[in-house]
Amino acid sequence: MGLNLTVVGLFLIGFAVRATGSYEELSTPGLILSLVALALLGFSGWLGGWLAYHYGVRVADEATQAEGFH
Repeated sequence: MGLNLTVVGLFLIGFAVRATGSYEELSTPGLILSLVALALLGFSGWLGGWLAYHYGVRVADEATQAEGFH
C-alpha cells in the first residue's frame, strides 16, 4: 500500500512540474518522474501478483471462493 501511495505522490508531483511549464516543450523532470512512477507501479503489480498466486494470500478461503462459482 505504501508503494502505491508513493506512486500516486510521484504522479501528482510530476503533474505539478509539467503544469508549470509550457506545453510546447518537453519537461525532462516530469518525464523522469513519470518513468520512475511507472516502474514502481509495475513492481507493485508484480509484487501483488506474487503474493496472490505464489504465496496464496487471499481474502477468503478456498471453500468460500468455490461457492461463488456456483
